[in-house]
Amino acid sequence: MEETQYLPEEELVEKVQSGEYGWLEYINHHSPEWQEEFSEYCQEHGLTADEDTAKQFVDYKDRLMEESMDN
Repeated sequence: MEETQYLPEEELVEKVQSGEYGWLEYINHHSPEWQEEFSEYCQEHGLTADEDTAKQFVDYKDRLMEESMDN
């Protein structure tokens, strides 16, 4: 079984911007915590784990980060 390689966020952003990775791959290579949170996010909202939902999740995490920095 292949072990998932987790990458620094900067590298993940570059891979998404270059088209090498989609948002689902971004989440799956970010961290085990993000994988679990994404799974829970999908279950809680009745969503399918796909590119659109992955993008929504990343936007959601960005908003949470911005809110925490504002407080």
